[in-house]
Amino acid sequence: MNKELNHMESTGTVIQFVGYSNSGKTTLLCKLIEQFTHIGVRLGVIKHDGHDFELDQQGKDTWNFRQAGAPMVAIQSATKTAWMENHAVPLSQLISRMSEQGAELILVEGFKQESYPKIVVIRREEDIELLDKVQNILAVVSWLPLQKMSIPVFSIDQVDEIFQFIHGHRLVQKKENKRK
Repeated sequence: MNKELNHMESTGTVIQFVGYSNSGKTTLLCKLIEQFTHIGVRLGVIKHDGHDFELDQQGKDTWNFRQAGAPMVAIQSATKTAWMENHAVPLSQLISRMSEQGAELILVEGFKQESYPKIVVIRREEDIELLDKVQNILAVVSWLPLQKMSIPVFSIDQVDEIFQFIHGHRLVQKKENKRK
């Protein structure tokens, strides 16, 4: 447990965005990424895919290397690097890797069952039940008017306010980590 706590203290601020499919998570994240990038925050973004995605293209060298059995393949150009592994890497390890590369804020889309602080995105009335299924909720972003809650609730259109909320949370986390 101490090892895990020390690991979490050394990472940038992590905030998960969770919601059901087509709730607007990706669109909201893209708008927030633009704002954080504009103020110079070094970001890391992690996306969970419930399907077996494929970045590689059949017949390309990296695809052939993986098909031949290489468990890890990287490709690098003058401006980009991609790293592929033929197994799922736990979210905590992905966060650690991004922190090691200097990410100050790590935005995570998905991974509902993880315990990092979350912003829950609600699009439909039936999505509200998600609030009872996940833990560590910081705020709610909703397409619907919701009754008053004990945590902040933002409209999906309040991108600036959501940005300010996350930025404030990040600064508080940063201060707390310096004290430790």
